[in-house]
Amino acid sequence: MSQPGSPVPPREAGHPAGGTYSDVAVQEIYARLLGACLAAGLSRPESEDVAQDVWLWLLSCNSPPVALAVPWLSAVVRNFVLRYRRRAGRRRGREGVPLEAVPEPGSPFDTSTLEANEVLDRISSLLPETERKILVLIRKGYTLAKAVEILGIPRGSRAYYGGRLVRLAREGIRRRIPPAGH
Repeated sequence: MSQPGSPVPPREAGHPAGGTYSDVAVQEIYARLLGACLAAGLSRPESEDVAQDVWLWLLSCNSPPVALAVPWLSAVVRNFVLRYRRRAGRRRGREGVPLEAVPEPGSPFDTSTLEANEVLDRISSLLPETERKILVLIRKGYTLAKAVEILGIPRGSRAYYGGRLVRLAREGIRRRIPPAGH
């Protein structure tokens, strides 16, 4: 059953031809199976499952010595990996995504964005009404020019309100407005 020139793992003394193999031979064969599964791109737990399936198949065929023939072993492992992936795909189609594969819920926004919005909210509460309206429109995505146009501010006053808004915001940040609720 083994290929010419391929090493046959030693059997334990006192066992007939169908007996068990030494621990060293079993470990070597299983290590090759596991290595081939990992090389096929499976994760460690998946590789261990498939390697165990291949090992059981080898034992049922009474052919563990053939496992040391590397080209043959890689073809067997490839077939078992393909079978495993097909079975896993069918299971996913039937059962959906396993809970372990679902990412943990997280914050929808970057925390720096949230902090910046809190600072802008606090600054906005300290601004006069015209500047507050301009800031609200700018935060909605309008440019300064478009925001003052929407509010009907005369063209000559636009630069004044823009500069005033920036100056008041800088002063608010310098004063390090205390967090909301303090």
